Amino acid sequence: MYSPKSLDFSLYQRENDHPDWKAIHELAVERAREIIPLIHKDCDDTIIDHTADRLRVVKSLATFANNFRINKKRWQEGNHALRPLYFIWTMLYKCNFRCAYCDDHRGNHYYDLEDHPLGFADRMRVLQTMRTGTSAIYFCGGEPTMVPELPHFTDACFHMGYRPLMINTNGFLIYQNLKKPAYRKWLRQMDIIIVSLDGLSVPGMQKLWGAPKVEEVFTNLLMLRELRQVVDFKLVVNTVISPETIKMASDVLDFANDLDIWFVPVPVNYHGKDAEGFAFERDVVTRDDYKELAERILRRKEQGRRIIGSRRILDMLLNVRPYHCLPTLRPHVDPDGRVAWPCRAPKHIEPAFVNLLDHPDLDSAWKDVQARMSATNFHGQGPTQCGDNCAWMQNYTTARYHDFLTDPLHAGMFSEIRDFAFRT
Repeated sequence: MYSPKSLDFSLYQRENDHPDWKAIHELAVERAREIIPLIHKDCDDTIIDHTADRLRVVKSLATFANNFRINKKRWQEGNHALRPLYFIWTMLYKCNFRCAYCDDHRGNHYYDLEDHPLGFADRMRVLQTMRTGTSAIYFCGGEPTMVPELPHFTDACFHMGYRPLMINTNGFLIYQNLKKPAYRKWLRQMDIIIVSLDGLSVPGMQKLWGAPKVEEVFTNLLMLRELRQVVDFKLVVNTVISPETIKMASDVLDFANDLDIWFVPVPVNYHGKDAEGFAFERDVVTRDDYKELAERILRRKEQGRRIIGSRRILDMLLNVRPYHCLPTLRPHVDPDGRVAWPCRAPKHIEPAFVNLLDHPDLDSAWKDVQARMSATNFHGQGPTQCGDNCAWMQNYTTARYHDFLTDPLHAGMFSEIRDFAFRT
C-alpha cells in the first residue's frame, strides 16, 4: 500500500528564489498515485521475473570477475586496451535543455552537434557487441529520454544480462514517459537513475539550463522518490560544480541528504575554447567557499550520508589530485556506433575511431584500434599522450581500478563497487 513520504528538512534551508516545496510535493504525490497503477511494481514480480533478475546479477558478477582476470593479464603484458567497467552510450546529441556547461569532451555543446542516428537493428547490434566486453551500461545524451525506443533498449539490455543499467537524465520527460504503455517495466528494469540537479534556485536554473519550466524537474525528482516505495532503484542527483554554482551545489547537497537521495559531485570540465585560461584545480579548488563545500561533502560521507563513491575517491575528485587514468575502462559510444580511442578528450593528438558495427565482438574492435593507436600509458603530458588531467568521476573510477589491478588486496575496490553498482 502506497503512503506518501514526508518532506522534512533539517540541513536544507529554503531561499526566497527556491520552489514552493509544499506545492511541488503535492503535485509529485498526485503524479505518483497516477503512475503506480500503470507500472510494474516489485510486488508484481513473478518467479520468472525474480529468476531473470538473479541471473542478471550472476552474469554481471561473472563478467566483472572474468574481465578482471583478462585485464590483469593484459596489464602485465603492457597492453592497456582493457575490457570496460561500463560503456557510456551517447544515444543522441539532441536535448530539450541548453545547459551552459554542456561539453562533449571535445569543446562542443552536445545539442549543437548533428545527430547521425543508427536504425533500431544496428543499435541492437551495438548493444550486443558492447555486452561481449562488459556487463554495465550508462545511457546518456543529449537527453536519452527523448529517444522513443529507450524502453525497448533497456528491456533488451535487461535480458542480455546488463547490470547495472544506469541513465543520466535531466528528468523533464520522466512523468510523461511513465504514462506510456512501453514504459510499464522501465523503472523495474533500471538500476540507477541519475537526475541532473545543479541548484534549487528557479531563476538560477532557468538561466543555467536554458529551460523555462524547471519546476518540472523538481516535481519529477520528488515523484521518483515516491515511486521508490513500490519499485527498487537507486535515485541519484548529480551536481555540476562551477565557479558560479558553489553555493547552489551546497543547497543540493543539503536537500539530497535530507531526502535520502544519493548525491554525486561533478566538477565542471571545459575543453576547446572554453578551456583557455581555466583550470578547476587552480581557479576553483583554491577558493575558500569551495574548500568548505568539499570538506562538507567528505564529512557527510564519513557520517554515512548517501554520497556516491568512497571517501578516498571523493577526496581525489574534489581536490583534483593526480591519478592514473585508464580511459578504455569507460569508453563513450557515439550515436553512430563509433568509439573515440583511447578517449574523447586528448589535447595533444587526435583520437583514433573504431565503429562497433564493424566487429563481431569487443575484443576484435579493441585489437583493431589498438594496432592503430596504442592506449598503453596514454594518460600523461608527453607529445603522444592525452595532455590532460580531467576531473570527472568516471576517470577517477578508472584510477581506483588501476589500484585494484596493481594491489588487489589493499585497494578497497569493493567499497567502490558497492556504491556504483548496486541499487541500495
